[in-house]
Amino acid sequence: MFKLWSESNTEAKRNLKPDLGLRNWNSLSEDEKFLIWKHLYPYFFDIDICYKNEEGYDQKYENNRSELFYFENRESRKYITNSIQQICLLYKNKDYANKFFRNPNHFAACIDFHTIFFEEDENVVIELLSLYCKSFLNEVNYDSYGYKFDDNQNEEKLSKEKYISDRFNSFCEDLNEVFSHFGLNIYLTENGFIPKQDDKIIKEIFEPVLECISDEKWTEVNKLFSDAFAEFRKNSPNSYSTCITHTVSAVQAYLQILVNGKTGVGDISKLIPQAQKENLLPNDMFTKEIFKTIESTLMRERQQKGDAHPKEEYANEGNAKLIINLAMVFLQHCMLK
Repeated sequence: MFKLWSESNTEAKRNLKPDLGLRNWNSLSEDEKFLIWKHLYPYFFDIDICYKNEEGYDQKYENNRSELFYFENRESRKYITNSIQQICLLYKNKDYANKFFRNPNHFAACIDFHTIFFEEDENVVIELLSLYCKSFLNEVNYDSYGYKFDDNQNEEKLSKEKYISDRFNSFCEDLNEVFSHFGLNIYLTENGFIPKQDDKIIKEIFEPVLECISDEKWTEVNKLFSDAFAEFRKNSPNSYSTCITHTVSAVQAYLQILVNGKTGVGDISKLIPQAQKENLLPNDMFTKEIFKTIESTLMRERQQKGDAHPKEEYANEGNAKLIINLAMVFLQHCMLK
C-alpha cells in the first residue's frame, strides 16, 4: 500500500503538523483565526458580501435566495441572526452587537458575529458559538428550508430531532477537528463546550456521562457541570477554584437525586454508603475503595482550593482538570449499576 511521506518519516510529520500543546483562544494570532474561519466557512458566510449589503438592506433579500449566496449553508443564516440577537438580550450592558442593535438585519448580524469572532475575548467568542449551537439544536421546522422525506425511508428514523442531531454532530466533528489542529483547549459536545481531553477519554467517558445527565431528571447536575466548564475556560486561579466547587457540587447533586429524588439534602460521605446499601450503586469491595478514594480527594480539593471554604491555596488548570476527570469517572462508574 502506498504511504505518504509523513507516514514513514516522523520528522516530516512533526514539521507538517506540529504539536502546539493546549492553548486558549486568546493566544491565537489573527492569521490563525482567519484560517479557522475559512475551514469552518460552510457553517458561516462571506463577510465582504455582508458589508456590501448591510447599509442597503431591503425586505427583498428575504425572498431572493440569489442575494443570500454568501451563506454556503443556508440554515446558518437563522443561527447567526439568533445568536447575535440573544447576545444582545443576555448582555445588555455590553455593546457586543452594535450594528445589529441599531439596524437589526441579517447582514448586520453577520458583521457583528465576524467582529466578535476576531476581536473579542475568548469568553465572549465561546459564548457566541454556544448561542449559535443552541440555536442549531433548537431548530425544529426544517420544512422551511426544503428538506423532504424520501417516500421509501422510515419517517420515524428521519424524525426532526434525529435530523437536527445528525447535522449538529457533523458540525461538532468539523469544529473539533479544526480546533485540534490549532491546539485549542476546548471540545464541543451536544451538551456544550468541555475542556479538551485525550480523544479516548472524551469518547468513552465524557460523552456517555454527559449524554446520560442531559435527561431532565439530572437538570441540576447538568447545570453545575456546565457552570464548571464555563469557569474552567476563564483560565484564572480564581475561576479554577470555582470550577472545582461546581464540579464537586455536581457530584453531590447527582447522589442527592439518586438517593432522595431531589437536591438539597446529604453530604457525599453519607450519600455513597446509603446509595450502596439501597443497591443504587455498585457495592463490591473494589468499588467501595474507589468511591472512598475519590470522595476523599474531591472533598479535600474543594476544602483546600474551592470556594466553599477559605482557600488554603488557589487551584491551577491541572487541579481543576483532575477534579473534572475524577468526577466523570465517578459518575460513569455509578451509571454502570
